Amino acid sequence: MLYAKTDKDGTIIDVATSQSEEYALLVAPNDPHVSEILAKKFVAEGTSTQDILNESDIELMRILEDLVDLLTKKRLIQFTELPAAAQKKLLGRKWVRGVHTGHEEGLIMETDNIAGIDEDTLI
Repeated sequence: MLYAKTDKDGTIIDVATSQSEEYALLVAPNDPHVSEILAKKFVAEGTSTQDILNESDIELMRILEDLVDLLTKKRLIQFTELPAAAQKKLLGRKWVRGVHTGHEEGLIMETDNIAGIDEDTLI
């Protein structure tokens, strides 16, 4: 989501990714004026669209992990219905996050029964 800062005439003069008193107006990134402001910001900051996509991929991965957890907790899907490669990646990331945050207890998993995943290739 993008939020715009406007001048006294209501013209968009800047955009930001978080809402505040100054940046209160929700705007679409495909709005021509907003796109122009974003392009200028990228050039000024030396940010490439690839950098933005990479950061977005990281954020999206966490959202997808949380979505899979939610769907399995609600029993709308079974974890074992996911492809083996997806199971392996998700379990590996969950384990690394647990170690990183100090909550690795309870993350010991039996991998023998998970679609042929072996412990050596968990991550």
